[in-house]
Amino acid sequence: MAENQNPQQGPYTEQLPANAKLFSIFAYIGVFWLLGLLISPEKTSPFVRNHVNNGILLLIMEGIAGVVGALLGLIPYVGWIFEVGLWGCCVAVMVMGIVAAAKTKYFSIPVIGDKIKIVK
Repeated sequence: MAENQNPQQGPYTEQLPANAKLFSIFAYIGVFWLLGLLISPEKTSPFVRNHVNNGILLLIMEGIAGVVGALLGLIPYVGWIFEVGLWGCCVAVMVMGIVAAAKTKYFSIPVIGDKIKIVK
Protein backbone atom coordinates (compact mmCIF):
# COMPACT_ATOMS: atom_id res chain seq x y z
CA MET A 1 0.00 0.00 0.00
CA ALA A 2 1.55 3.32 -1.06
CA GLU A 3 1.60 6.07 1.50
CA ASN A 4 0.33 9.50 0.58
CA GLN A 5 3.47 11.67 0.55
CA ASN A 6 3.11 15.27 1.64
CA PRO A 7 5.35 17.48 -0.54
CA GLN A 8 6.00 19.68 2.50
CA GLN A 9 7.91 17.01 4.40
CA GLY A 10 11.62 16.52 4.28
CA PRO A 11 14.19 18.71 2.55
CA TYR A 12 13.28 21.35 0.01
CA THR A 13 14.55 20.20 -3.37
CA GLU A 14 13.83 23.14 -5.70
CA GLN A 15 16.04 26.20 -6.23
CA LEU A 16 15.59 28.72 -3.41
CA PRO A 17 15.58 32.48 -3.99
CA ALA A 18 18.72 34.27 -2.76
CA ASN A 19 17.67 35.12 0.80
CA ALA A 20 14.92 32.53 1.30
CA LYS A 21 16.74 30.64 4.04
CA LEU A 22 17.42 33.88 5.94
CA PHE A 23 13.79 35.03 5.74
CA SER A 24 12.63 31.55 6.77
CA ILE A 25 14.78 31.76 9.89
CA PHE A 26 13.59 35.31 10.65
CA ALA A 27 9.97 34.10 10.44
CA TYR A 28 10.28 32.52 13.88
CA ILE A 29 11.51 35.68 15.61
CA GLY A 30 8.59 37.91 16.63
CA VAL A 31 7.01 39.94 13.85
CA PHE A 32 9.94 39.43 11.48
CA TRP A 33 7.71 36.95 9.61
CA LEU A 34 6.50 40.06 7.79
CA LEU A 35 9.82 40.22 5.94
CA GLY A 36 9.29 36.83 4.32
CA LEU A 37 5.71 37.68 3.49
CA LEU A 38 6.34 41.08 1.92
CA ILE A 39 9.77 40.98 0.26
CA SER A 40 9.90 39.85 -3.34
CA PRO A 41 10.84 37.21 -4.77
CA GLU A 42 10.93 35.28 -1.49
CA LYS A 43 7.22 35.83 -0.85
CA THR A 44 6.27 33.42 -3.63
CA SER A 45 8.52 30.58 -2.48
CA PRO A 46 6.53 27.69 -0.95
CA PHE A 47 9.45 27.07 1.43
CA VAL A 48 9.36 30.62 2.80
CA ARG A 49 5.56 30.63 2.95
CA ASN A 50 5.62 27.43 5.03
CA HIS A 51 7.95 29.00 7.57
CA VAL A 52 6.08 32.34 7.53
CA ASN A 53 2.86 30.46 8.33
CA ASN A 54 4.60 28.75 11.23
CA GLY A 55 5.98 32.09 12.42
CA ILE A 56 2.49 33.59 12.49
CA LEU A 57 1.14 30.57 14.38
CA LEU A 58 4.04 30.78 16.83
CA LEU A 59 3.35 34.47 17.48
CA ILE A 60 -0.31 33.65 18.17
CA MET A 61 0.80 30.82 20.49
CA GLU A 62 3.08 33.24 22.34
CA GLY A 63 0.21 35.69 22.79
CA ILE A 64 -2.05 32.96 24.15
CA ALA A 65 0.76 31.72 26.40
CA GLY A 66 1.18 35.27 27.71
CA VAL A 67 -2.49 35.61 28.62
CA VAL A 68 -2.81 32.11 30.07
CA GLY A 69 0.54 32.50 31.84
CA ALA A 70 -0.57 35.76 33.42
CA LEU A 71 -3.73 34.11 34.70
CA LEU A 72 -1.95 31.00 35.92
CA GLY A 73 0.81 33.12 37.41
CA LEU A 74 -1.68 34.35 39.99
CA ILE A 75 -1.67 30.87 41.54
CA PRO A 76 1.42 30.64 43.75
CA TYR A 77 4.04 28.04 42.79
CA VAL A 78 1.86 25.71 40.68
CA GLY A 79 0.79 28.52 38.36
CA TRP A 80 4.37 29.68 37.95
CA ILE A 81 5.50 26.19 36.99
CA PHE A 82 2.79 26.01 34.31
CA GLU A 83 3.72 29.47 33.08
CA VAL A 84 7.36 28.48 32.65
CA GLY A 85 6.23 25.29 30.89
CA LEU A 86 4.10 27.25 28.41
CA TRP A 87 6.98 29.56 27.54
CA GLY A 88 9.31 26.58 27.34
CA CYS A 89 7.04 25.00 24.72
CA CYS A 90 7.04 28.22 22.67
CA VAL A 91 10.83 28.44 22.80
CA ALA A 92 11.17 24.75 21.86
CA VAL A 93 8.92 25.23 18.80
CA MET A 94 10.89 28.34 17.82
CA VAL A 95 14.21 26.47 18.01
CA MET A 96 12.85 23.48 16.07
CA GLY A 97 11.58 25.83 13.33
CA ILE A 98 14.85 27.74 13.10
CA VAL A 99 16.85 24.51 12.86
CA ALA A 100 14.53 23.15 10.15
CA ALA A 101 14.79 26.40 8.16
CA ALA A 102 18.58 26.42 8.49
CA LYS A 103 18.70 22.84 7.19
CA THR A 104 16.39 23.82 4.28
CA LYS A 105 13.61 21.52 5.47
CA TYR A 106 9.90 22.06 5.74
CA PHE A 107 8.57 22.26 9.28
CA SER A 108 5.13 21.98 10.78
CA ILE A 109 4.31 23.03 14.33
CA PRO A 110 3.31 19.92 16.28
CA VAL A 111 -0.45 19.38 16.77
CA ILE A 112 -1.69 22.56 15.01
CA GLY A 113 0.73 23.17 12.13
CA ASP A 114 -0.96 20.83 9.63
CA LYS A 115 -4.48 21.93 10.52
CA ILE A 116 -4.18 25.73 10.42
CA LYS A 117 -2.94 27.50 7.28
CA ILE A 118 -2.96 31.28 7.48
CA VAL A 119 -0.59 31.81 4.53
CA LYS A 120 -1.29 29.50 1.61
